[in-house]
Amino acid sequence: MSIPAIVIPSLRPEVLGAPFPGTELPELRTALAEVQRWIDSAEEPAEGGASRWHAWPDRPEFQPIYGPVSLNTGAAGIAWYSLAAADSTGDPEHTARARRAADFVVAHWREHIEDSSLNVPGIGLGHYGGLSGIASVFIELAERFPEYRPTAVALLDEILARTGRTGGRDFGWTGANGNLGDGGIIITLVDAARRLDEPRYLEAAVRAGEGILAEELQDEHGSYWHGVDAAALGIDFEIELDGFELGTIGIAYVLARLGAATGDERFTAAAARAADHAASQATLVGDAAVLARIGGTISFGYCTGSSGTIRSFLQVHRATGDGQYLEWALRFGRGILRSGVPGRQTPGNTNVYHQCCGSAAVLESFIGLWLETGDSLWLDAATAQGDDLLIRSVVDERGRRWYSESHVLPVGTLKAEVGHQVGASGIALSLLRLHDAVASAGGGAAFSTLRLPDDPFRAAV
Repeated sequence: MSIPAIVIPSLRPEVLGAPFPGTELPELRTALAEVQRWIDSAEEPAEGGASRWHAWPDRPEFQPIYGPVSLNTGAAGIAWYSLAAADSTGDPEHTARARRAADFVVAHWREHIEDSSLNVPGIGLGHYGGLSGIASVFIELAERFPEYRPTAVALLDEILARTGRTGGRDFGWTGANGNLGDGGIIITLVDAARRLDEPRYLEAAVRAGEGILAEELQDEHGSYWHGVDAAALGIDFEIELDGFELGTIGIAYVLARLGAATGDERFTAAAARAADHAASQATLVGDAAVLARIGGTISFGYCTGSSGTIRSFLQVHRATGDGQYLEWALRFGRGILRSGVPGRQTPGNTNVYHQCCGSAAVLESFIGLWLETGDSLWLDAATAQGDDLLIRSVVDERGRRWYSESHVLPVGTLKAEVGHQVGASGIALSLLRLHDAVASAGGGAAFSTLRLPDDPFRAAV
């Protein structure tokens, strides 16, 4: 029996050449302006012309666990999206917003080094909730505005100065190998060494990477690495966590980044072993693949789901040159499509829309696979996924937003945050990239976007 072709549904139904009544959706530029109203509603002026952003405009007193300056929930993430929006639109107001957010971070980042958002020592240095992610934003800022370079260097040097001081190991910073911990710091340092031309950052990344290499474990599926303790997420039984932020899938990405940056076959071969471990546990159905999470549900976000697995396999493909890993990335992409996405949410994906765990991560994957392969299937899927996000949003005079939940921290409250990782600015970034991808495919300007160190997709074509 042959495998049926994947058909992407239209979520903008028409009859006689016009939208069917009640199904109208805005054009992406209109929707992005509405999202911007919501983000702007969270801005609060601070000292010296800087601004901070309240994480959740409905409840300004709400304090996100990653705090007010982080990439995940704070001003660094606002700056990141605003730089991308400035590049796409040419509107100087986006640049001005990015600088207001950056100036707030400059004034306050040292107050948050010791933040303890999860039960992971040294997480205040991490990529998602701490100095490493902030440094990634400031590396981009420094390329445009040299006055931000000293802050980028200070952030990174603070990380280096704290090597071995927390986490219980003489290498690294957190005692956790996953991207939520040391892995995320390593990929930031690799990127910083190249872009700032500072070899000491790569040297520090290699030392930490060698420490992780030495902790290789074996089970019936082959080689794996312990990522983050389950207890850090409040899980009170022994279980090996996996996913891009938590376990071997993300560690494969880290090792592949180190291998690509250094040419050291130890890292590249280990990355392949880690990817093989993930592949051996996948459920294959025809041309598609999925991985079960804790509890048996299937997630499609990148922190613990298929989108993160796609990122990892694509980076391993880049490092090794082995086409099987690109094919695995495509299998996981087809697994999302064959589940009925776009157009439905399966168990494990309900009410999650943001970059970390949800629909925006899926949109990023579809755009990324189109950039990688040139196959129009993926751009068609991305277009429908963007429409699905619009359908699931709320819009009124305050702006467009998404009431969403996180798999990593399931507290049972749907929140319309504004941050990059779990809020409106990250969702807006994915929609912005979709707009630019569709325009490029239609003969417009070549696609170009900024990318974080945890993002392997092409920055330009």
